[in-house]
Amino acid sequence: MENKKKGLNLRAIIPLATAIVSLVFIVVGLKDYGFWKAQPTPGFFPIIIAVVLLAASIACFIQIAKDKDSADVSYNRNELMVMLGAAAIILCTSLIGLVPSCLIYILLWLKLVEHAPWKVIITIEIIMAAIILGVFTTWLQIRFPVGLLGSLLGL
Repeated sequence: MENKKKGLNLRAIIPLATAIVSLVFIVVGLKDYGFWKAQPTPGFFPIIIAVVLLAASIACFIQIAKDKDSADVSYNRNELMVMLGAAAIILCTSLIGLVPSCLIYILLWLKLVEHAPWKVIITIEIIMAAIILGVFTTWLQIRFPVGLLGSLLGL
């Protein structure tokens, strides 16, 4: 029989980190932006997303804790692609803003990973831009980070 080490699985670090980030977003959203005052406030959707992230983080942590064979710290290619994509969005947000970063991420993912045809990519990009700008920016009046480029352009 192989003697397995007991202790914290290093794969549990990411769900713990995302749980902490979600809790910060929930607290800041409720404290600084509110949730609902006769209609959704600017904190409405960020709080909902943070609650979903918290639930997913807890579920992922429980799954990792229950899996006795997951002592291996290595990640597969798909897991690394998602982590690198998230890191790229965070980095690009400070340079070009959140909305362009997300739209570029969707474009690259659909073309390079999913190998989607251009017609599908353009349709999805238009729909996503309409939702982001129509619902979040116009209706809910959420101000997304514009990044260095947006600041230089006076956005």
